[in-house]
Amino acid sequence: MNYKSVIGLVCFIMLSGCVNPTNTIHAKTSQPAAIQPQSTGIKMYFGLSIPTGGVVTPQQWQQFESNQVANTFTGFSVADSVGYYKGKKEHAKVITIYNASAADIKAANKLGKQYAQLFNQDSVLVVLIDVAQIQFVTKD
Repeated sequence: MNYKSVIGLVCFIMLSGCVNPTNTIHAKTSQPAAIQPQSTGIKMYFGLSIPTGGVVTPQQWQQFESNQVANTFTGFSVADSVGYYKGKKEHAKVITIYNASAADIKAANKLGKQYAQLFNQDSVLVVLIDVAQIQFVTKD
């Protein structure tokens, strides 16, 4: 094999690894309306410890969830979490949203900023997640 053939083969092998098999599979098969391949999810981590002392109370969180979060997103889930921030154990709320649009991502960042200002937080962690497939299982 000559030099150009080796380079061509290496490029072919490298580029073939860039193909997303999930997209290829979905492009060849028909999907029921309830299955949506390749979407974006959002996870938001809201710390409940206030750096200057104290905590966000369950009542304060519930008010924030009901007034700001529920009025911002069509659907979401909330889970209790325990993590560490700056070496200290901290309780948190994790909000998860799937099928997130560009508007949802923008709203998540705005909501994180509101929470940080309201409860004197250093930050709110907003994570974008690549979701391979979303499927809504119905009663039918």
